[in-house]
Amino acid sequence: MSAAMSLPVPRPHRPRFNVDAPRFDEPDAAAEYFALKRGITADVDVNAHYAAARARIDRMPRVALAETTLSGRIRSESLFTSGGWTFLGPGNVGGRTRALLIDPNDTKTMYAAAVSGGVWKTTNGGESWTATGDVMANLAVNSLAFDPANSRVIYAGTGEGYFREIVRGTALPIRGNGIFVTIDAGATWQQLSSTNNSDFDFVNDLAVSTHDPHRIYAATRSGVWRSSDSGLTWTRTLQTPVNGGCLDLAFRSNTSSDFLLASCGTLAQATVYRNPAAETSAAWSAVLSETNMGRTSLAFAPSNPSVAYALAASNVSGPNGRFTQGLFAVYRSDDGGQTWHAQLRNTSSDHLSTLLLTNPASDIGENCTPGGSSAVTNMGWYCNTIAVDPLDENRVWAAGVDLFRSDDGGHSFRLASFWWAEDPLASSFLHADQHAIVFDPHYDGAGNQTMFAMNDGGVGRTDNARAALSANICSPNQSAVTFHSLSHNYGATQFYNGQPFPDGLTVIAGAQDNGTVSGGAPATDNWHRTYGGDGGYVAIDPVDPRVVYIEYQNAHIHRLGPDEGDLPYNGDTLFVTPLLLDPNDHTRLWTGGREVARHEGDEWLISSAQLDGRVSALAVTPGNSNVMFVGTASGTIYRTTKATTATSSTVWTPSKPRDGFVSSITIAGNVIYATYAGFGGTHVWRSLDSGVSWSPLDGIGDAAIPDIPVHSLAFDAAHLYIGTDLGIFISSDGGAHWSAEASFPRVITESIVLGNGPRGNALFAFTHGRGAWRVDLAPVPRRRAVR
Repeated sequence: MSAAMSLPVPRPHRPRFNVDAPRFDEPDAAAEYFALKRGITADVDVNAHYAAARARIDRMPRVALAETTLSGRIRSESLFTSGGWTFLGPGNVGGRTRALLIDPNDTKTMYAAAVSGGVWKTTNGGESWTATGDVMANLAVNSLAFDPANSRVIYAGTGEGYFREIVRGTALPIRGNGIFVTIDAGATWQQLSSTNNSDFDFVNDLAVSTHDPHRIYAATRSGVWRSSDSGLTWTRTLQTPVNGGCLDLAFRSNTSSDFLLASCGTLAQATVYRNPAAETSAAWSAVLSETNMGRTSLAFAPSNPSVAYALAASNVSGPNGRFTQGLFAVYRSDDGGQTWHAQLRNTSSDHLSTLLLTNPASDIGENCTPGGSSAVTNMGWYCNTIAVDPLDENRVWAAGVDLFRSDDGGHSFRLASFWWAEDPLASSFLHADQHAIVFDPHYDGAGNQTMFAMNDGGVGRTDNARAALSANICSPNQSAVTFHSLSHNYGATQFYNGQPFPDGLTVIAGAQDNGTVSGGAPATDNWHRTYGGDGGYVAIDPVDPRVVYIEYQNAHIHRLGPDEGDLPYNGDTLFVTPLLLDPNDHTRLWTGGREVARHEGDEWLISSAQLDGRVSALAVTPGNSNVMFVGTASGTIYRTTKATTATSSTVWTPSKPRDGFVSSITIAGNVIYATYAGFGGTHVWRSLDSGVSWSPLDGIGDAAIPDIPVHSLAFDAAHLYIGTDLGIFISSDGGAHWSAEASFPRVITESIVLGNGPRGNALFAFTHGRGAWRVDLAPVPRRRAVR
């Protein structure tokens, strides 16, 4: 057995009742980090940058990493073997998924929307998935809709508009780029050019008329839009200046007209609007809007479409100060949404029912552990969905972090799923943070009780949706509803960093929402979680690969393997904090916040005076641990020649090629490379004098890197490789000219690493939305000094 396979038995980082542990994941902090790294502020037109970058890529020379020859305007020697890219996984971990379509003509054919991984398709009921939207210009798919007359026609809305609107002047949601359409069941996609504008940067929901398949409705940041010509032109029928715009649509299908409900507003006053003739009228009427009502999700009852439900989050703390972005109320309408009455409020004495939009695991401290904490985590702005049993208007599903069901018309709810179940294989376990609930088209409530839940772990399924529920939050396994993950080669995991083990087959990587996971090919569906939280950087001990250092949010560092234990660093750190094992001394670990810190023995030692920003990149010189470089989120690169003896009074020597976020520093002999993750300016820099001066390496003309964030750099004796927001680029002349990698998806590539593959040198790529990959490289000549 290889050392990589000798890792400790995986376990979740939060035991069942460990209420003092941090939240499992922090999507708001992750979104803030995403924007901070890229320098995205409210006045930055991200789509304009990406559009210009894609146009530049179209003109660039290309290299097909999965082939043996280069194509494009500049011909070069063959770089790669014919093995091509190998998907390493994880196929069984998944990633944040906001929508699911089930083909009514063939229910084994389904399409899923991964927020930064594009559109995925299965033709065998979820036993395996294939990415089908890689050619789309934007992979931030948030909504999907069929043409009801032709299931081969699918509309995909991009942009995830649920995150907090502004933090320190930064727009946090993941911006999209309009609506895309396929007319051949996902084989090819084309952007609706009419949506290539800011009104469609965040397409939160889509609906296609059952009366006229040319009529489409889109709920966006700027309101509700209608197209009567299959998306060629659009008319805004509902305009709203409210924070978040319009987030949810409910289409009533048993009328002769297009009967719609729309919900608008999040983290601000929300309002539900009604339009019983939306195909001709712009006369929406406000039908539900109570003071302090936040993000609200909507659903009609299929068995009685006069019945509708609304699940609303609270914008204020409410009873006992516990409900900010928790439950505000569950409402019901019996007249098609014209009038509403609250079935359940957060003032209810039925405590369990009030937790619909709360992380239930954060409540168990008070209710299950004597003297436990009463602090709770509410998620109604992020995960908030409601659905009605197709055959029973009184059986209602509602979900935030976990799934709840009401059997009495929304008056009370009981738990169906438990993400924090002690055993991840427990029948009631379902990944946290629910975003959508969809029923099988042939659901009959008896022989077919199949229901699907989309969450931060991908797609889950239950085949007994009407089974008994749990009324006891302290006993996760009391729910009889059984869930199965459909994440089988559903490679939509959002990685931040990763490293290969010496065997060349196994890797370990930190993922958003999914902790730190380990696995590899060919067993892509056999990855396991080694730790929880939002995973970040990892480091493998080169002397004993059983020893692995991992982290979750804000430098909560943990050592796996012999002498396992926590090594938290308490400083003003980034959400994803750099972590580096000294290449010359496997007992020395580096990290940092507003200062550099090294771990030796049993403690962290401050190793620099205060820097001008938080540490964002680290590099130690191979062969000389005293010479070290550190980058910050403000753009400065610091150097010292006495790193191993540095103290809190040691002043490191600064240099600053540009403002921005230093995303990586790489040392290649006497050459230092630095990359920057912001828009504008030069993204790759080189120093030939130990960081005193820097020269730009973005290339020239059509062989220049496009203006996009660059996250990481790797090198061998003949080539430079960079990972960017739009895939991978390669230079064979020291950065003077760059080629676009043509056989890799245009996905955010946060981390690239050279290592040993099963057949020799290999390049590993860890993406933020498409999992981990490896390509085998052709042998390179003996390394020579770069001049």
